[in-house]
Amino acid sequence: MIKFERDPKLIQAASIQSIREAKGLTDPSDPVQQLLVRMVYAYGDDGLIEEARFSENAIQAGLVALKKNANILCDTGMVVEGLKTEYLRKEPICLIDRPNVISQAKSKKLTRAMVSVENWKRYTEGSIVLIGNEATALLRLMELIERGDIKKPGLIIGMPRGYIGAVEAKQYLWENHTQLGIPCITMLGSRGGSTLVAATMNGLLHLRQDLLI
Repeated sequence: MIKFERDPKLIQAASIQSIREAKGLTDPSDPVQQLLVRMVYAYGDDGLIEEARFSENAIQAGLVALKKNANILCDTGMVVEGLKTEYLRKEPICLIDRPNVISQAKSKKLTRAMVSVENWKRYTEGSIVLIGNEATALLRLMELIERGDIKKPGLIIGMPRGYIGAVEAKQYLWENHTQLGIPCITMLGSRGGSTLVAATMNGLLHLRQDLLI
């Protein structure tokens, strides 16, 4: 009979400790390290550490937004499914599958992700935006912000994965977040996805719990 650990809490604790030791992420007072550990644990690839980018005050901006009970905007339902909803005080908002978004996307010949972002307008001010799958959502969001057509979020966690548009969207976010006036957490290269974005957000939620915000 194969012997293996069966307690999920012990498995998680041992995995996180292993990541901390292997990658030198051992400072419990460093919030970036704490988020990186959770990102690696969820994604199963410590190579993401080199590509992860945290803008100045990004984590603090996220914690402030949570304290203010800000809206949580998600590009897809897969991101919502990955969130620790027991730690959220407000239900996440995801519009991509709404009938009006689908019909608008067809009539405008745009992606549903783009149209869903256009429908975020009354929710975005001070929000936390989670984009893990749809590069066109991130590109459209930044376009609307630059044009002044949408209120600025408090934090963008933008990590769409893939090759067509995704790499460019994340690079643009990182290079222009200061000009956009929005803190961000992103991932250069092709890595990303709903699991990684949700893990990053869950890391923020854990930090809030630890700080009793």
